[in-house]
Amino acid sequence: MGPGNTSIALYYRVAETLKGRIASARYSPENILPPENNLAQEFNVSNITIRKAMALLVEQGLVARRRGIGTQVVDLREDRIPLKITGNFSDWVDSAINRSLRLEVEVLGISVVSCPFSIANKLGLPNRSPIWELKRLRKRNGEATSYYLNYTPSDLLHGASKKDFTKESFIDIFQRKTGLRAAKISQQVEVVVADLDLGAILGVGFGTPIFFVTNTYFTPENTPLWVTQMYFRGDRYVYQGDIYLEGQKAKGG
Repeated sequence: MGPGNTSIALYYRVAETLKGRIASARYSPENILPPENNLAQEFNVSNITIRKAMALLVEQGLVARRRGIGTQVVDLREDRIPLKITGNFSDWVDSAINRSLRLEVEVLGISVVSCPFSIANKLGLPNRSPIWELKRLRKRNGEATSYYLNYTPSDLLHGASKKDFTKESFIDIFQRKTGLRAAKISQQVEVVVADLDLGAILGVGFGTPIFFVTNTYFTPENTPLWVTQMYFRGDRYVYQGDIYLEGQKAKGG
């Protein structure tokens, strides 16, 4: 391979290149990838490097080894969960929860912790003050797809149990228990890579691309209520939205 960034492992650079070819349909769904020896020659690396790159793609669910056939590209076109880019509050919540897919919810923990600076800043709290924290994992067919962290002032949610959050959305429980109504979300979307801790939670390898979404919820009077941080696996979710030219939505496009 070319010099590039020599601090990045060769197998990872090969895997990312192959992933790009899959995303661009150079290697289409259900196609067989070139033989190991061919790829090793193309990238000017060892067969061991190619095997490690393939193992990473298998782990990420992008390819599958077929005995007697070869390594096949997995068809993920209809398998990824859409997240809506929308100004509509209900549309965003519905797409993130995706009730139609019957995603399983595992509550990893409820506790009062020392408030991280980034959260304190969004909620207008003193840094390191006590804050209520909820950790949840969403799964599809037993596979982790997203990881949620909810933060709200520690005096707002009393008596909420793990069982509550396996059946209902956080927003429904929060509004019912506190009597406070959320009217607006301020949303920030980034792409990050999984570190060892996040990778272990989501079942992905170190360096795997992750959608990182931070939502801050406000009352009608613009008072911050809670912050939700969400980590969505890049190989299991896709951001999707419609952008209308001025005046076109009402006319039907």
